[in-house]
Amino acid sequence: MKNFLSLILIIFFSNFSYAQSSISSARLQPLGSIVTVTGVVTNGYELGVIRYVQDSTAGIALYDLTANNYLANVNRGDSLTITGELADWNGLLQVYVTGFPTIHSSNNNYPIPQIMLSAQIGEATESELVQIDNAIFVSGGSLFSVGTYDFTSGGQSGKIYIRSNHPLIGLTIPVGPISLIGISSQYTFSVPAIDGYQILPRDTNDLIIPSGLIITSAVTQSNITSTGFDLTWNTSDSSTTEANYAVTQPLTTHINGNSYTKAHTITLTGLQPATFYFVECFSVNGTDTAFSNVGYYSTASNSTGKIRPYFNHSVDNSVSLGVDAQNITTYFNDTIKAYMDRADSSIDICVYNASDATIATAINDAYNRGVNVRYIADDDVVNSMLNSLNPNIPVVYRDPSVQGIMHNKFVIIDAHSENNSWIMSGSTNWTNPSNLFNDYNNLIFIQDQALAKAYTLEFNEMWSGIFGSNKADNTPHKFNVNGVEIELYFSPSDNTTSKINEVINNVNYSLEFALLSFTRDDLANNIIDKDSEFGVVARGIIEDENTTGSEFSNLYTNNVNVKSHAGIANSLHHKYLITDANVASSDPTLLTGSHNWSNNAENNSDENTLIIHDQTIANIYLQEFTQRFNELSSTNLIALENLGIDIFPNPNNGRFYFSNYELIDKVMVYNNLGELVYETSSCPSIEIKRKGIYLVKILKDRSELFKKIVIN
Repeated sequence: MKNFLSLILIIFFSNFSYAQSSISSARLQPLGSIVTVTGVVTNGYELGVIRYVQDSTAGIALYDLTANNYLANVNRGDSLTITGELADWNGLLQVYVTGFPTIHSSNNNYPIPQIMLSAQIGEATESELVQIDNAIFVSGGSLFSVGTYDFTSGGQSGKIYIRSNHPLIGLTIPVGPISLIGISSQYTFSVPAIDGYQILPRDTNDLIIPSGLIITSAVTQSNITSTGFDLTWNTSDSSTTEANYAVTQPLTTHINGNSYTKAHTITLTGLQPATFYFVECFSVNGTDTAFSNVGYYSTASNSTGKIRPYFNHSVDNSVSLGVDAQNITTYFNDTIKAYMDRADSSIDICVYNASDATIATAINDAYNRGVNVRYIADDDVVNSMLNSLNPNIPVVYRDPSVQGIMHNKFVIIDAHSENNSWIMSGSTNWTNPSNLFNDYNNLIFIQDQALAKAYTLEFNEMWSGIFGSNKADNTPHKFNVNGVEIELYFSPSDNTTSKINEVINNVNYSLEFALLSFTRDDLANNIIDKDSEFGVVARGIIEDENTTGSEFSNLYTNNVNVKSHAGIANSLHHKYLITDANVASSDPTLLTGSHNWSNNAENNSDENTLIIHDQTIANIYLQEFTQRFNELSSTNLIALENLGIDIFPNPNNGRFYFSNYELIDKVMVYNNLGELVYETSSCPSIEIKRKGIYLVKILKDRSELFKKIVIN
């Protein structure tokens, strides 16, 4: 009996306890086994709580699930021994530590990174230091933020991941080839876990820029016409200005800009309208050549470029600069149907959730008259409208094994038609009555062939079954839409948050945001910093004030004029940002789409974001924002009307006065073109000689008051 009991104990503990001297042996044990590993730690705080440890045989991740801070004092270069339970977390094999480590020594040399190809990153390299040579970031020249960043090397692709509070955040992404060092890791929801491999760089020392001639800036596109565009970049030394390009790869056409300089501009001419071109810019200095990544650029179309925003609730036309915002109340579905009824050849629909009969009728009518209809939907919601569609209309649902949701709300109509190509974007799902009628939403329609073709590229990628973090940054991003510059980004492939931050960085006077969800620290802190600048006023509305990670409290306590929409009947479902709407010379901009300001939108879900550099559109959205903002009670700022601040007489003959002027900090006057024509600190009166309609902005502390005046 004693021998039998001993045998049972041996069998029991052999399944759950294992001691060994090598990490490779530990990695072979079943999940749930207790293992003890010894090695050198290869990372510190820059990757958060997790630590990676490596010996001569393999590497493994260490994680502390407890509140005991077992790994708090573990630093890069420590040699340690530690015990814990083997576990899997989204594909990454980890040791959930069960006690403090024994640290044998500190400041040890790390294992030498293994030099390999991107395609070799996988289970065999997991948790080990690796090095990829000649890595070129797709987003080179932009700024690092939280999220994943694609790179290519030797024709193969890979990803790095930057977490919050990482030392690379805010630094410029290298342009041109580098040697990339980092820890091979994995994050996936796939079963089996055969994807999601990524490299975790630790600091700037892991981005090794080669000596010699290098490209030091992003390649930027400008002067976009229907037959060409300019590309601009900088190099470390004077060198030639050249490029190779083609509609498809390989790049068979060469152009020489005939300039030898550090600041390069090359002009591509003789191109076709609404056509996309792959371009690789490069510079030569003697035997040294510096290449950019291969970019994808669009010419302008010959479309009309009409831009038509709509809202489903009241707007405040008193702040209009001439084009009034349109509140079409309960006619969102009729409006969508009206545009679909125009389709001649194709309708591609990519909408998260839908339950509207009117739109279903429009889709079926289009199909019945011979229009090619395709539909992409999310798999996690009801989508009851799809049951009403003709069963011959093909529908693709998002792959449920990929983390995130298909959160887009866009439609493409007749993408290859010059004057009948339309895209629809905005914040509204097609749920009746909630999103279409009750919740606060916006729609925007744009007639442009190039933009429609770019949306089609994204649609086709998802149509082929590629969603979420598996997608690539493979569309043009900048468009000239009848003289209006529009940028287009898709998530999670295009690092959209960094583009939002760039828009905020460019603010000189004002920014307004209306968001369902706002949980990104980097965006909130950027707004706080911008709001603290003299002459800049930030205002915002957030629906999800009390959700986990909401930035409402952060903004509020840092004196940003933010108001909560929580608890109000019907949700504020917008995802828009307005900047410098009333100052024509300061690049008035509107950002809208499906992308909430959250980590899930940035890293996992399928989203689209439009950035429209146009004062008319920015002001139209400002009319909607002003109405929403004024409907809500103030959070932390005073109401200037309550202080008795006003303008009189109005109308007037050119001189007007301020009541209680001694309370005013600053006055800014804009003409009907949105140009700043007068700016002063506190004063009893102002004289403007030119007749017309003006918008007066009065500032007190962090509060502001807008008044429209007429000078006869």
